[in-house]
Amino acid sequence: MRRWMGLVGGAWLLLAGAAHAQYPQKPGWGGQPAPGTCSQQEAMQIETAFREATQMARYAIRALDENPNLPEFRRWFGAAPVAPVRRNLVIIADYLMRRRPPQIACNSPAMCPRGRFAYTMSGSGAMGFCELFFSARADGWDSRAGIVIHEVSHAAARTRDVAYSIRGAAILAKDDPASAVNNADNYEYFVESLRR
Repeated sequence: MRRWMGLVGGAWLLLAGAAHAQYPQKPGWGGQPAPGTCSQQEAMQIETAFREATQMARYAIRALDENPNLPEFRRWFGAAPVAPVRRNLVIIADYLMRRRPPQIACNSPAMCPRGRFAYTMSGSGAMGFCELFFSARADGWDSRAGIVIHEVSHAAARTRDVAYSIRGAAILAKDDPASAVNNADNYEYFVESLRR
């Protein structure tokens, strides 16, 4: 689940969530968008983001295999060992190549408060995409494909939302590498940093 992280009283507010699930599913687009929620254009943007996220995750695995001492790795995972991060990236890439969420929703008023890009339902693995997702950039930080990496990391690798934002994820990597290994934003920003 992606929420905006803001500055409160001079300190960054770190939001926690429990949006994670793992479930079996057949390859392909698992569930159609909920009736009346996703336009054809939105469904196409989601599928394009899934395809791009697949390429990004696979590239990140290759980059780590070629150079386990990548500066981008240290920025987003600090002194954490490479093996658990690589394992999670493989799980994320496998999900992206073989699965889709069982249900997709778009712009749900109840689930898309201001500042949220997307969310993953912890029980079913259903995903929803909010207005911010559709207005996000195609590349760079908080890209649509990066947001998909974040959400899929919840569904496939059981990551959590320990810290949000570039700054929050970087601080987490420095101060608590073990938590960074389990934080969805750290995977998103690691993969996005390799694409820059």
